[in-house]
Amino acid sequence: MNTVNSSAQVRCVPEFFTMSPVRPSLLCCALLLVGCGTSSAPDGGDLAGGDAGVDAGQPVQVPEIVIERSLFWGRDAGVLDDAQVISFARLMALASADGHGGALLFQWFNRFATTAHSERALPAQFIDGVVATQGADPTRWDLSLLPFKVTGIHNRIDLARREPGGHCGELRASISSSDVTLQPFHALFLFQQPIAEGDVVDGQVTCEGTAQRWAALSALEGPAFEEELRRMLGGGFTHARFSLLETVEFTLAPWEWRQWVPSPDGGVENPPMFQQLDVEKLNAPGPLRDDFLAWVAENAAQLDQRRLLIPERFRAQSVRVTQGVPRTPLSLSMPGFPSLRQQLEIVGCAVCHTADAEFVQTRSDRTVSPFYEKELRARALHLAAMARGTAPQPPFGPLQLNPVLPP
Repeated sequence: MNTVNSSAQVRCVPEFFTMSPVRPSLLCCALLLVGCGTSSAPDGGDLAGGDAGVDAGQPVQVPEIVIERSLFWGRDAGVLDDAQVISFARLMALASADGHGGALLFQWFNRFATTAHSERALPAQFIDGVVATQGADPTRWDLSLLPFKVTGIHNRIDLARREPGGHCGELRASISSSDVTLQPFHALFLFQQPIAEGDVVDGQVTCEGTAQRWAALSALEGPAFEEELRRMLGGGFTHARFSLLETVEFTLAPWEWRQWVPSPDGGVENPPMFQQLDVEKLNAPGPLRDDFLAWVAENAAQLDQRRLLIPERFRAQSVRVTQGVPRTPLSLSMPGFPSLRQQLEIVGCAVCHTADAEFVQTRSDRTVSPFYEKELRARALHLAAMARGTAPQPPFGPLQLNPVLPP
């Protein structure tokens, strides 16, 4: 098992979103996605309860963090094959307004073919096949019969937004398709972890309570561990906490990442992606590029440290990468900041997933990439520090120290 000594010191390390594709948050995109998603208030689930505020006391004793118990569940089938805990059908039901998910799936997959910035036909063709076998009414479909597999559950507490009205990161579930035509196709379901008991210390949001509860799983074994993990996942995966979806697929070249947020009509819509620069538009001369360069010049120091959110007007609704073809870099040079371009690029999916990583971090066979292994070790250090109340707020981008920057 992967473990980390709880006495290790944590430096100010980056983060964002290593997906099963790679948030986000929103997504590296770490599918994201990422601080990806919107904040939600506590919903009364098993992780919440009582007064969230406490006074700082004696230093908390944190057990040695075991990655497979406190941060990532995937290598051992365990809960992943228990449909009462997690499954594609359950995730769709939790993400939907009607508690079933068929209508949402119908709208979502058809939307791939109707977005003006990019049209991908195979998801809609897959839905045509479901209609042919299960009928025209998606509210009556049996989603458990569809060829999707949960490949991992990811504790992204490191994405916590530790400020009033913030949250304590995310729980994510990654899935992949085994359909003969709809592949490679991977999706990520993101659920926020609200501020809960013990997460406000001396009036400051720290997420210590939530971190301590996840860390405590590392000290459990056997049936006690399984029972507590199921309880915590049951409280974490709820409709009220659903935030967004992310997809990475290669049903048609090139690879494409997107994020999807709930829309007023009960479906999902494809907004600009979290922290993903629209390189093609920003490289073109004109008012948008002038605006971007002025913004970068004004905020160069923060951007070089990955400490600033990228405004929506500079972001792309999807990002595409052609395998084997060098990507077009952002056209940017700023005196005094020699790596600024690379720091801006690595907080987005396209670069985070190609600089030192594979397109998909959690594979269909439930193995993970070497890049994701490094991320998990960094997250273990960060979880231990959060549980002790000593973790710094990480910048956007990979959480590991000194990640490989793009050329």
